[in-house]
Amino acid sequence: MVKGSNKESWFVLVNAPRHEPGTGWDWNTGSAEYAAKIIARLDELGLKVSERLDVMEFSTPADLENRVGAPGGSIYGTSSNGARSAFLRAKNTSPLKNLYCAGGSAHPGGGLPLVGISAELVAEAIRLKQT
Repeated sequence: MVKGSNKESWFVLVNAPRHEPGTGWDWNTGSAEYAAKIIARLDELGLKVSERLDVMEFSTPADLENRVGAPGGSIYGTSSNGARSAFLRAKNTSPLKNLYCAGGSAHPGGGLPLVGISAELVAEAIRLKQT
C-alpha cells in the first residue's frame, strides 16, 4: 500500500482452461464476465474487492497465446496427461543451428522445478558447445 493513499495493488492468478476456440473454451468471448465472477467470489469470501476496485486489468489464456505463442495460452506447456506425452516434448537442443528449447513444453516438462532443470540443460549444452 502506498503510504497515505489508502489504495492497494492486487494480483490474482486463477487457474483457467486453455484457449481452444471451436473445440473448448474460447477466451475471445466472455472473459470480462469471467473476471466479474472472480471479483464476486472474492466479495462472497468477505474481501469486499468490488467496492474498492478502481482499475481492473486482466489477461486470458488467449492473450498469452497471442503474445508469446504459448499453445492454448498454457503457462505450464502442453498437457502431459497421456502415457507417451513426456516423449513428445521438444528436445533441449535443436537441429537448427544455435536454437535451444527450454520451458514447460521442452524436456523435462512443466512446473517451475522442471523448467529450471530445462534451463540448466540448455546452459550446459551451450557451455559444452563453446569448449
